[in-house]
Amino acid sequence: MKTGYGECHGTFGELVQGVLDDQSFLLTFPLPELKTKAVFTPQFHTKKVNGHKHFSKAILACEKLIKSLNLPTGGILKLYSTIPRGKGMASSTADIVAAMRAVADSYSINILGELISKIASEIEPTDGVMYEHIVAYDYLNGTLIEPLGELPPYQLIGFDIGGTVDTILFNQQQKNYSFQQLQDLKSAYDLVKVGIKHQYLPSILNATTMSAKINQNWLPKPFFNEIDYLSSLCQGGIVIAHSGTMMGILYDPMKVSNQDYQKFNNEVKEFAAKNKLTPSLHSNVPKNSHLSKYF
Repeated sequence: MKTGYGECHGTFGELVQGVLDDQSFLLTFPLPELKTKAVFTPQFHTKKVNGHKHFSKAILACEKLIKSLNLPTGGILKLYSTIPRGKGMASSTADIVAAMRAVADSYSINILGELISKIASEIEPTDGVMYEHIVAYDYLNGTLIEPLGELPPYQLIGFDIGGTVDTILFNQQQKNYSFQQLQDLKSAYDLVKVGIKHQYLPSILNATTMSAKINQNWLPKPFFNEIDYLSSLCQGGIVIAHSGTMMGILYDPMKVSNQDYQKFNNEVKEFAAKNKLTPSLHSNVPKNSHLSKYF
């Protein structure tokens, strides 16, 4: 046994979320720069896990893992996170995953995503962040549907529109999708798969916007029309936290001319200043790359 370390990334909401063939699903949108890091120090005299009360879900997950693997001791859990809380960025799931990875590391155990997923879903509806890259994931039952891969080059301008959302309460809400909405969600799922397979971002942008519009029926986002207009200036799409407060404009920096980008840039800044919002930039394009445009 030793001091164990674990970490897990957050997300920018989801690319798509809904129901497909009577199964709840989401398509993850990982942001590697947002992380929770966990430190687990084993203690020989107890099987309990102690830590800050704010991390009660992660503590419970560790205790379940210790019982599941029949480990001999508990310990002290500490968590450090850069993921905003209550915004739909998988902060709670990242805590749980990082914590269990730290316990496993303490015992030099290679813990699989399936076990992490099973334990996490026993505690709350969960995200698929225990798996690498983008996956299709049943967030209510905690099961991997299929791995999908990585996004092509993109940039994302994100906005926190304020407040917080209780994910558990949101997921208890009955969502009576219409036949057309169910067809659109299936199309969105397929568009993301095709877009990732062929590294074609416009297909993915169509999908994220479709899903965001459907979600307006369950958790309406303010400024939706304004964000929709801004995304049109850069041939982009809308991406949201379906059970959170984040909205973003996802786009391909290579598809935007310098002139159009300048107009987009100016109008985003004007929109943000008018509504007292602070835009954030996320990208999978290195800043020194010829693909990058700076916001």
